Amino acid sequence: MADNTENKTAAFVYPRLCIAYFCEFAIWAAWASALSGFASGTLKFTSGEVSWLYCAIPFGAIIGPLFIGPLADRFFASQKVISVLHFLGGIALLACGYLCQTHQATFQLLMLLMLLSGICYMPTQGLLNSIVFKNLSKPSMGPYVFVFGTIGWIISCLLIAAFLGGEKSHNFFFVGGGFSIFLAIYSLTLPNTPPQGATSDGKKRNLIVSAFGLDAFKLFKDPAFAFFAICVFMASIPACGFYFVVQTPYLSQMGYPSPVALGTLNQFSEIFFMTALSVIVGLVGLKSVLLLGMFAWACRYVFFALPGYGVAPEYDFVFSIIGLLFHGFSYSFLYVGAYMYAEKKAPDNLKASVQSMMIFLLLGVGQVLGSKIYAPLADFNPPKVQNITVAVSQLHADEKELADLLATSVKTVDVPIPEWNESADSIIQYLDLAAQAKRLRGIKDDEGKHVDLGKLLEGQPLTQKNIDTIDEKNLVQDGVKISYGNNKELVASVHYTKENLKEICEKIAAGKTDYSLTRKDWLASQARDWKNIFTIPAIFIGIFFLAFLIFGQSPKDKK
Repeated sequence: MADNTENKTAAFVYPRLCIAYFCEFAIWAAWASALSGFASGTLKFTSGEVSWLYCAIPFGAIIGPLFIGPLADRFFASQKVISVLHFLGGIALLACGYLCQTHQATFQLLMLLMLLSGICYMPTQGLLNSIVFKNLSKPSMGPYVFVFGTIGWIISCLLIAAFLGGEKSHNFFFVGGGFSIFLAIYSLTLPNTPPQGATSDGKKRNLIVSAFGLDAFKLFKDPAFAFFAICVFMASIPACGFYFVVQTPYLSQMGYPSPVALGTLNQFSEIFFMTALSVIVGLVGLKSVLLLGMFAWACRYVFFALPGYGVAPEYDFVFSIIGLLFHGFSYSFLYVGAYMYAEKKAPDNLKASVQSMMIFLLLGVGQVLGSKIYAPLADFNPPKVQNITVAVSQLHADEKELADLLATSVKTVDVPIPEWNESADSIIQYLDLAAQAKRLRGIKDDEGKHVDLGKLLEGQPLTQKNIDTIDEKNLVQDGVKISYGNNKELVASVHYTKENLKEICEKIAAGKTDYSLTRKDWLASQARDWKNIFTIPAIFIGIFFLAFLIFGQSPKDKK
């Protein structure tokens, strides 16, 4: 009878926990995939500023446990702490969206709010995990709850990409904030999980030591564990913290539609590899799993770099898709494999501390360093052509706003170069979820003039002769944001000229006039040198892969 009651209770608890886990990762996903493209493209933040914004989550993993963990351990039930944290974090994300909507967003304000969001968010993962394991009838059911976090990530990204403007709009902040506020309320309905007290094994626990798992550092006396921790930590630096900063800018600059939606291939593959992980560990062992994880990270960066090396250019898109699908392989085998390795090496009285230490190293310090290496790599590999300088006389805008610009000494302004979209018969165009969602709902694109060199050239390359055949009446772009003066901004229509196009082409062709440029050449000129940006992290990970292959050891089973 007791077993039947337990099973009924578990069946009732399971869907409630799944909903909580779905929302937990929908919050993170809402901004993780879109923020870099929005901050660099719309807000015009520097690569260094973008990388700092992505430090919000790892700083949360470093700072949050110090203040939040002891509160949940000593004084308050876990579900109540989760409620308060998600409410505060949700307000911070909504405030980010409001500042962007009202054109008041500055790097300093967004950084402060994102840091608050990260500090509130990261501790909720550990607290939610504790609720899951303490209220399921069997711990082995945990992965069946965790997989809903991956599903939440996918749904959140697809929603933003298809209906809310993707990385070009600030709406993702509202999605993340909305999920967070909902989870703040919903978490109060989760099973009560009271605090565990301030002592462990009859000994009073030190706040800082228990929060960061510092007592677990005594395991570094074991050379095998120390070498494992160092290799995994170093390999994690150019892993997730670096990858999520570069993902959307890379996909955007490669000219692929719906970068946020394409990024969900990461999570689709994660479902498969996460499910298969325990079986593979049983077959090859934890050392091999960690080596496969490092190898997978290096391989995915190689696939992202291949288009820049000109290897089989007709398969550039395929290479990028393969790189995305490697995410489940690389993330599950390196990060989850590391947690499993650490758990197996840790004595019973230090298991929780060892896990805290690994999260502190991999999701905290490792991700901060990973986020920060993007800036120097990006700055050393800038695009060839970012803007074109046009005369103020080529602008058409509201008379009052234009008069303000004309009153200055500015004679020329920098504007984006014209777009060259995928041809109408390309299958890739159907991956543009926003366009397909509008088509299915019968919504036409906003009226206004829009330059598309692909349509004007009708599949032909850009040459001096082809440029001369273009009617300049078709070279008008509406809704262009132009910055001038002291942080002033003007939205105008830009009338490009044939000479503007020739100037851009000569920059791309390094001064040559006998150029014949394709769409790929046009996009590559506006993109960073992703070949170098991905090759360097691949080599870095490869070094620690070889070191762990030669000197690393598998954890031995305890009798």
